[in-house]
Amino acid sequence: MMKNFSLAMLVLSITSAASAADPVALDYAKEIRPMMEAHCFKCHNDKKQKGGVDFSLFGDTNSALKKHRIWRNALDQIQTKEMPPDDDGALPDAERAKLAGAIRSLLTRLDSNDPNTRDPGPPLLRRMTRVEYNLTIRDVTGLDFDAADSVGMPDDTPVTGYATFAAGQTMSAALMEKYFAAADKVVERFKAASDPAVKKSDKDRVALEALFPAPTENANDRIAAQTFITSFARKAFRRSARPDETEKLMKLFDALTAKQEPFVKACLAMIKPVLVSPTFVYRTEKETESKKPYRISDVELATRLAYFLWSSPPDEVLLTLAEKTKLSDEKSLDDQVKRMLASPKAKALTEHFASHWLQFRKVKEARPSTEFFPAFNGQMRSAMYNEASTFFDKLREDDRSVLELLDSDYTYVNEALAKLYGIAGIKGDKMQRTALKPEQHRGGLLGMGSVLAMTSHTNRTSPTQRGKWVLEVLFDNPPAPPPANAGMFKDEGRNKKDPKNFREKLAMHATDATCAGCHKKIDPLGFGLENFDAVGTWRESGKDIDASGQLPGGEKFNGAAELKKIVLKHQDDFERGMIGNMLSYAIGRELEWTDEREISAIKSAMEKNGHRFSTLVLGIVKSYPMQWRRGVE
Repeated sequence: MMKNFSLAMLVLSITSAASAADPVALDYAKEIRPMMEAHCFKCHNDKKQKGGVDFSLFGDTNSALKKHRIWRNALDQIQTKEMPPDDDGALPDAERAKLAGAIRSLLTRLDSNDPNTRDPGPPLLRRMTRVEYNLTIRDVTGLDFDAADSVGMPDDTPVTGYATFAAGQTMSAALMEKYFAAADKVVERFKAASDPAVKKSDKDRVALEALFPAPTENANDRIAAQTFITSFARKAFRRSARPDETEKLMKLFDALTAKQEPFVKACLAMIKPVLVSPTFVYRTEKETESKKPYRISDVELATRLAYFLWSSPPDEVLLTLAEKTKLSDEKSLDDQVKRMLASPKAKALTEHFASHWLQFRKVKEARPSTEFFPAFNGQMRSAMYNEASTFFDKLREDDRSVLELLDSDYTYVNEALAKLYGIAGIKGDKMQRTALKPEQHRGGLLGMGSVLAMTSHTNRTSPTQRGKWVLEVLFDNPPAPPPANAGMFKDEGRNKKDPKNFREKLAMHATDATCAGCHKKIDPLGFGLENFDAVGTWRESGKDIDASGQLPGGEKFNGAAELKKIVLKHQDDFERGMIGNMLSYAIGRELEWTDEREISAIKSAMEKNGHRFSTLVLGIVKSYPMQWRRGVE
């Protein structure tokens, strides 16, 4: 994982791989699998799967490529000499380079320009998430209230990935009832606002008047009602309603006006069928008879784009442009993405993507207790969340380099957080940008209280949790899941010496054969942050504070500053991870090996444009899986 090998080793790897064969031409079954059998099958086979990996499962190139993350991790570990282990003698450098070159040749296929390997992924039927539902109700009706919460709609709890993943968006009878109840709440609010006694300044009342055309002298004005429902359905369905859809709704209006119901109430009755329609609840897209992938329509692209950046439906500007089939024009699309990123609605990217990917949302439930850390109260948790949230949001607003997440000379603090960090001159509760000095030991995610607190225990730090976060988020290389009994420290017995401190106790635990492999690569990274206590207060090294570490490849470091230098060497891994996570969030599914080419193309564009946030977003918006749909199987 940590690519810390000498220049000579690097040259040897490249020359050996180049001389062995054309990287793209290597055949897995004939040329790569035999090397894996010789060097890797001892620990990774059908009976023993160290780290949860069984290389014997892969018989050909295609089966291997489908598990591309396993191969990227394997390449990292081979290059850093973590694999194969030296138990039976060290693998000669020439053989190690040959093995690394073979795997590298396999991975080059991921960036192949062969059109036969392009695949937008399976066609998905995506239901709005709870967040998207609330924001859509807001934008469609003008009512700014938590409709989902008002009826007890459950939170989205994805088993894996993001709440936007279609695979986890089930629809139960109970959930369907919640949608009906929420639609009733919307109608009830409008009915209450239509009472003449309600003041015109009342927010429900304002939304009502914005939504409806002014009634004419004839309260049964069918033309006005049709104008209303046509406009309302267009917003709700994210496309123009078909004539048959409009006519069904108008029949309901006609039935009520025939019973002498007032104009507004008859119009309101048409709202509920729209808000419980599958076309509203689901982001439906037109299927074609094509067996090949096809480009989605501009209107469908507008919906994908809006829910990606705003977690809400297209606004009038975007939808009108799409209806004129001008959105897919490259300049128009560029302009719209930049406009949308500049909108306050784009804060949804921070709240619903970044807080999940970077995990700083967890600080609100972090374990450190005020019993041991009195300053870590509710206000401090909010300030820590706001620091990370504001930092990410400003990257978007100011179109800065995403690499500033790894290292920066500024951050955002309020008075309470500044005091915790030892920063003078900050007053008030508002988050303020402040320049950082080296002696303040901040700058980037590694110095943020949210990251440090959420990876700690009740009364102490957790080097293992911190190291796991570094691997998972910064290196985009999550460790294998721990065994069932992980986390349980064994009783050393009467004849064993008691550990002097927690570091020594953890080291003793890590000698267990089932734990040693993972702890060897996780714990050193966490120990590099030991100068920060459980809530992120800086403490100098001393008798009980040892922030030194050694990585599996042999590289040593001492303290957060030296650890950050190692992290910066992995900026390529971090950037690929960020691209992959954002792409996955946008398209609503886990990535497949055919998506790797998209990641590489976006990364290349970012390198040419200063790693700017807008380049990342534009790359995802223009990517193949974002703009295309798989045909009929």
